[in-house]
Amino acid sequence: MVISSRKNPAVMTFRELDRERRAREEQHLFCIEGVRLCEEAVRAGLTINSAFVTETAAKKYSGVYELICSVCEPYIITDDLGSYISDTKSPQGMFMTAQMLDKSAEMCTIENGRFILLDGLQDTGNIGTILRTCDALGIGGVILSPECADVYSPKVVRGAMGSLFRLPFAVTPLPPFIERFRESGGKVYASVLDRNAVSIDSTRFPAKCAVVIGNEGNGVSAEVIDAADEKIYIPIQNAESLNAAIAAAIFCREMSRNV
Repeated sequence: MVISSRKNPAVMTFRELDRERRAREEQHLFCIEGVRLCEEAVRAGLTINSAFVTETAAKKYSGVYELICSVCEPYIITDDLGSYISDTKSPQGMFMTAQMLDKSAEMCTIENGRFILLDGLQDTGNIGTILRTCDALGIGGVILSPECADVYSPKVVRGAMGSLFRLPFAVTPLPPFIERFRESGGKVYASVLDRNAVSIDSTRFPAKCAVVIGNEGNGVSAEVIDAADEKIYIPIQNAESLNAAIAAAIFCREMSRNV
């Protein structure tokens, strides 16, 4: 049976999860949209709760459709309904809900050496890009403060391009994490706009380290700066500051160079 009603319970649940952080947190589920992301989610071993595929997508992307069918029985929906539940302007007609990933801060601390810490970032595009960049450059994981935008928001999931499924990450208060990280032998740098701080050009990052990227408007909080070992900055010429994701990419590159 092909579903066409917007009042179908499964469709209404997907829409709520897609649009409401509260619903995602209460149900411990998040939404995935797009052919490539749905395929990566299955291959990464995520626990798929539900799937929705339009009639057109089932035919056009038959290989991915069959892959989805191997882990759950998808709802077949009309193309119009696919446009209705989509969070994009040009939907591909494949959607999923999956269980949130069980990634603890303790696991990250023990298993990996180099981290990016996000202190109150609000731009979902920045967060998605940072996750993707860390995954690409071999960074051990990302720690997000509870004040950050939702890591499971649709824009972050899309922006991360599958890295969310692979990269270790956790949402936890930064000062306690930094304390544990330092006690385990790591060094923490707070990125600041202060030429009196240590320049990235004269820094050789140790084997176990982390760099904190601050809020887009306010930077790293005073509490987190106090918890860190050292303040660090990226020399720039004319602009007042760098985009948070760009700054994170530069730090990731420099940390990976010193491996």
